[in-house]
Order: sequence, then C-alpha cells, then structure tokens
Amino acid sequence: MQAKGTNSNTGEYFEVNLNGLDQSFIESMLKFDLPDNYVKKAIENLNVSADVKSMLYSFSKATLKVGEYILKIGRKIIDFVFQIYKEYPSATFGMIFGAIAGFLVSTIPIIGTLLGAFFTPIAIAIGLVGGIKEDLKDKALLRKIAEANAKFSPLGTEG
Repeated sequence: MQAKGTNSNTGEYFEVNLNGLDQSFIESMLKFDLPDNYVKKAIENLNVSADVKSMLYSFSKATLKVGEYILKIGRKIIDFVFQIYKEYPSATFGMIFGAIAGFLVSTIPIIGTLLGAFFTPIAIAIGLVGGIKEDLKDKALLRKIAEANAKFSPLGTEG
C-alpha cells in the first residue's frame, strides 16, 4: 500500500510502498485508547518546559496518508506512551531520570560536547532498564511492549 507524508524536520515530501498494511492495521491506527482531552491535559500537566510541551503537541499532529486514510501516527504513539506512563510508573521514572542525567552531562563544557550525544541515550536506556526490572516482576509491561511492537510493525515493511 502506498504511504505519503512530509518529513517534519526537512519539509521534504516522501512516498513509500509499505507491504503488510492491511485493513485491520489501518483500523487499529484509527482507534485511540485515550480521549484527546486526556492527552491534552496530560501534556499540559507535565513538569517540562513550554518548548517541550509544544514539541509534544506538534509530534501528536504527525500524520501519514495511507491510501485514502489519514493516520494520526504521532497521536497513536503519544497515546501509547501515556498508557505506559499510567500503567508502569517505575519504567517511566527510570527513563526520565536517565534523560535528565544525560542532559546534565551534555551541558558540561568539553565533556558534554564529546560524550553528550552518546551518553544521553545510554543513560535513558539504563534508567529504563532499571525501571523495567521493577515493572516486569509481573510480566505485564513486557507483554504491553510486545503488543505495541506488533501493532506498529507493518510500518517497517517497505517494498
């Protein structure tokens, strides 16, 4: 199936043929677990800068035209992130802690320039893994991540 969109960073138009997109995938991308007003309030209530909130709002508006459908891919991802945020606070806290630690290292002159780009994703991953260990005790988070991976996997089959 033909997918079309515009790169939000460069403004460049793209068109790809995605194999594996069937009607059930499209229907799943059109349904949201959380209402728009919940997502909007959740973004507003985040303890982050106005720039980050603006970026999240912009991200939530990212769309992809697939055939005759407009899929709100950004909104679907935000929906999933807030579901995880509600259900698995330890993983979320660990990831946020890693992001903050990475940011702090990246702001140190010279060291931040050399290591910031590498350290931040590693710190986020370490924080996430630490939090996931707590949340995985009942295996529910692992199932949720696998479910999300399966849900978005058709978007990775270009042909």
